[in-house]
Amino acid sequence: MLSTLATALLLAQAANPWLDRARALATELKFGEAITQLTVARQVPNLDGAQRAQVLELLARCHVAEGNRAEAEAAFTELLSLEPDFEIDRESTSPKIVTVFDDVKARLYPGGAVSVIEVSAPPGRVRAQVVDPYRKVTRAVLFERRGDGAWGETPLTVSARTLDFPLPRAAGVPVQWYAQLVDGGGEVLCAVGSRQAPRVVEVNGLPPPLPPPAPGLRGTTVAALVFGGAAVVAAGVGLGLQVSSLSLERAARDSTRPPGDWADTARDAHRQALEQSGLATGFFIGAGAAALTSTVLFAW
Repeated sequence: MLSTLATALLLAQAANPWLDRARALATELKFGEAITQLTVARQVPNLDGAQRAQVLELLARCHVAEGNRAEAEAAFTELLSLEPDFEIDRESTSPKIVTVFDDVKARLYPGGAVSVIEVSAPPGRVRAQVVDPYRKVTRAVLFERRGDGAWGETPLTVSARTLDFPLPRAAGVPVQWYAQLVDGGGEVLCAVGSRQAPRVVEVNGLPPPLPPPAPGLRGTTVAALVFGGAAVVAAGVGLGLQVSSLSLERAARDSTRPPGDWADTARDAHRQALEQSGLATGFFIGAGAAALTSTVLFAW
């Protein structure tokens, strides 16, 4: 049992034995066998992003070597969808493989456009995924201004294809802001907000205050109406229970029923009558208290 557990732990800690075997087979130009190993390697649980990229790249290379253009394109498509800025080693890679890779990348990201996709972030922060397939972005800049003041600039960092920065703090006046991603020549590639339509941080980071309530609807008036309605409902329920109690009491005293059935029925009806009478009394008391409270609130 212990030896089995130790073996399992060693396999879990290994990079990926099927990937390692596939690399060895590809070196021996046994591309078909390597593809078989890679098919297993990509199904390993908890495969991290780096290993998955290695599996997909080698799988695409082997398919190209075997003349399987469609399968190679599918592998490169999955790889570039996961890592848009992935790049192969062009100096040591066959031109045939480079051509397939470039064709797939050009189809997925025509024109090499850069984009940002905002994702959820903790309060007071902005977070966005940066899609930069050709690695054009060289810097990011946050622009902000308070009130009608001048725009200021703060450099930002794009790390692991993610733009993450705290919102400007608004002390006394709202803050307008936007962020730009720029290439080496100063050209703006994409942005979050813009100078024409900036984002706004309200004072202290809080949303604008709610408008005041409509005239004539004070809080005490609303509460009085609520208590008044509760009084009416409680009185209605109490009256219904009282009527039911009287009806049960009459049934308990009905001597026209057969003697064998009458005693048991009478006791049961009398018990229910007492219970419902007590409930009715409770609702009447509640109705009186609600009505009194409503009257006091109206007069306040």
